[in-house]
Amino acid sequence: MKFLTSITLCLLATQTVFGQRLAVPPVDNSTYTGKAMFGYQGWFAHPDDNSPRPNYWHYGNMDVISRDNLNIEMFPDLREMCSSEKYPTAYTHPNGETAYVFSSGNKQTVMRHMKWVRDYNTDGVFMQRFISEYNDRVVMAFRDSVTTAVMEGCEKYGRVFSIMYDGVDRNLDKIKEDWMHMVDDLGILNSDSYLQHEGRPLVALWGFTFYSGDATVEALEDLIDWFHNSAPPQYQASIKLGLNDNWFTKSQEWLDAFAKVEVISPWSVGRFSNKTGYNSYADNQLRKGSSWCINHDILFVPVLWPGFSWHNLKDGEPKNQIPRDGGDFFWMQVVGAYNNHFKTYYFAMLDELDESTAFFKTAENSAQAPAQQYWLNLDADGTTLPSDWYLRCAGEAAEILRGNINISYTLGTPAEGIMTIIPDDNKCSLTFIFPDFENENKIEISLDGGTTYPYSTSDDVGSYVIPGLQDGRYDIFVRHPGSEAVPMGPSCINSGCTSSGNRQLVNSANSAIKIFPNPLSSGFEIKGIDDSYQIEICDVSGKVYRSFTYDDVHSMIDISTLPDGIYLVTMTNEHNRFVDRIIKMHD
Repeated sequence: MKFLTSITLCLLATQTVFGQRLAVPPVDNSTYTGKAMFGYQGWFAHPDDNSPRPNYWHYGNMDVISRDNLNIEMFPDLREMCSSEKYPTAYTHPNGETAYVFSSGNKQTVMRHMKWVRDYNTDGVFMQRFISEYNDRVVMAFRDSVTTAVMEGCEKYGRVFSIMYDGVDRNLDKIKEDWMHMVDDLGILNSDSYLQHEGRPLVALWGFTFYSGDATVEALEDLIDWFHNSAPPQYQASIKLGLNDNWFTKSQEWLDAFAKVEVISPWSVGRFSNKTGYNSYADNQLRKGSSWCINHDILFVPVLWPGFSWHNLKDGEPKNQIPRDGGDFFWMQVVGAYNNHFKTYYFAMLDELDESTAFFKTAENSAQAPAQQYWLNLDADGTTLPSDWYLRCAGEAAEILRGNINISYTLGTPAEGIMTIIPDDNKCSLTFIFPDFENENKIEISLDGGTTYPYSTSDDVGSYVIPGLQDGRYDIFVRHPGSEAVPMGPSCINSGCTSSGNRQLVNSANSAIKIFPNPLSSGFEIKGIDDSYQIEICDVSGKVYRSFTYDDVHSMIDISTLPDGIYLVTMTNEHNRFVDRIIKMHD
């Protein structure tokens, strides 16, 4: 495991081994059957994010350190994100550094989340739209921006998406208006990434059988008829219903309505907390509901979730209410879904930090979470885990669902994602972390959108560092030689790093320092030096060949024993930092 931390030996001992590929195949959007998809809330905002919302949203007010103002329980891992994606809070990490959060109003971040869905070979997301918010035009404008970013991210990374209306106990008439808005104004059905099922776009309606009020059987019948028949053809769709777990015990008129839809998915979050509870749930809810769906030719989709807690969100609720047990709680559900021959999985949720059901990358331990207040970190159950652990678990479940790997009745160590890219502003570098790809020997890297590939490394080294980069945004593509390039999205450097090609001094007005000669065959001098510097010579992979102190303007630095090639010379002291690239070659 080659992430930023290691996992326990007991997990390594049961590692699942199968070949990984750099190029994850694009998802077929023609059917929901066979898909493993996440729910995506997309509801986090920050006052500085330039989105339609002017305030914090779903975080609580993180400009004030108080549990009364805090809503989230898990803290997001932002190490891959650019500085433009990070927003400050009043909270600090144990080392005193500011704790930053992301915003769903930032297009680059939402697209990065879709990239993570691709990286771990899962199929896509159901984008949530809370129809109870319909009359708040600021909120709906925010929802539109997130939906557009989800669509663009799915298109770029070969995933699929579908719209899920949540909270359908009110404003039912607004669902039709909003759906037409998204079709006409956002153009969601023009995208090849929009999920189809049984010949029509798939729309999900979540909330019937949960609430009283407007969520009547008559309202459901009306929506079904509208999406299936009475709407103009460009708005017609297949329907997925998100129902309560006891949906099949409803009256016959409800069952008659249910029988008209294409997909049923009962909500299971919080319905059990251990294996005994799950077995009872499977016997009394899952299998009975699935049997009813089979008899009515309806796709049955179980909801699989990693754990649950909302201590910060709800007063009086316990900490770590339904523990994740290092992934075993989720894997119990995967095994159950496999044994019951379910054809499609719904993972709840990709980004749900409020109720601690998030699958995406979150803090591994207390060092990565704020020092103030309570946080549910990934090591809460006594196992050291990488921040992407639950994305890896979801990817493993998806591969089992597809029949590409055999079921393992114990979790073990699921396969890594295809690549993680960590910017380091302090070192002006990008670190690439990746698995050993099957039947491949080399990885080539482009930082200019695939125009050139000046960097390469053996693919079995686990990580590769490109140092000496200047400030800016890098559009990264990677490939194996002779293979199609794979987009890895943007990464950024932003801390006063300057171009080594210009041979400028960082954080100083003194730009007179020069390396001479360059290119060179055996040695070089550093001209213009006026102080003592620590010198480090490394190759483009980050391997350090020499490290020493240099303060003699007339001293020749001998590198005659180094192989020919390109090297980076980094010179630092208390005040300045200078990076230059040298070329060593024979005369």
